[in-house]
Amino acid sequence: MINTSNNKKFTVLYVEDETIVRTSVETCLKYLFNVVIAKNGQEGLDKFSKEEIDLIITDINMPQKDGISMLRDIKELNPDVPCIITSAFDLTMIEKIKSLGVCKCISKPFDMKELLNNSIEVLKVS
Repeated sequence: MINTSNNKKFTVLYVEDETIVRTSVETCLKYLFNVVIAKNGQEGLDKFSKEEIDLIITDINMPQKDGISMLRDIKELNPDVPCIITSAFDLTMIEKIKSLGVCKCISKPFDMKELLNNSIEVLKVS
């Protein structure tokens, strides 16, 4: 279990529109974190506004609001929240991602162990 210095379990906002991916990743994340799930960027932004989130893990291409737009809006609310992008992104997205202060980019399909290790690493640094 990964906890803060006051033994509070970290909370991760996981935003993914593909049901199968979202469900399987949520199952794995729950072993280490409190997990808040969103199906698209707009839902992710809404949940971020209501919850105390320690880390955001998001896809880029989603309906209603994409991951880049969601992160841009979230960074206006809290510029310090760490985030990890999981996407089959291309090189044109790299500059947009860097400008948002993204900590890690993980290409899909990804290994769950890689995602968990990167999440732990990002939370230890932040």
